[in-house]
Amino acid sequence: MRKWIIVMMAFLLVFAVTTPSLVDAKRGGSFRSGVKKYQPAPKKAETNNQVNRSDTTGNTKTTGTNTTGNRGFFGGGSFMKGLMVGGLAGMLFGGLFGNMGFFGEILGLLVNLMALFALFMLVVMIFRKFKDRRKPPRPDSGRWN
Repeated sequence: MRKWIIVMMAFLLVFAVTTPSLVDAKRGGSFRSGVKKYQPAPKKAETNNQVNRSDTTGNTKTTGTNTTGNRGFFGGGSFMKGLMVGGLAGMLFGGLFGNMGFFGEILGLLVNLMALFALFMLVVMIFRKFKDRRKPPRPDSGRWN
């Protein structure tokens, strides 16, 4: 009986993998582009390529050097910085309590929840600071006269 079940499973597995699915590859009716026509580029009119310059001193040398400062490891663009910081934080929080079993998973979850709560509170604090900056202080705000 056991061999018969194994043979049936192998037979059905072959048919499950090799059965083609029906794909309708017709063009849709509403997504057609217009009639394509070839249009050559317009010819450029002949113009005088000389530029009239008001500065005739001939002093085109620059005195300063245009060098960019050394920006450091996390001084790149914001996208790459976010990827690096997010990867480091993910590795830290993901493997913080590794190999401790269920208790380690619970502690890791608590650390992640505290980090999310701290991030949320930081965003709320910044939002309230910018929101309250526009309002004048109330006379009954509890300050001594």
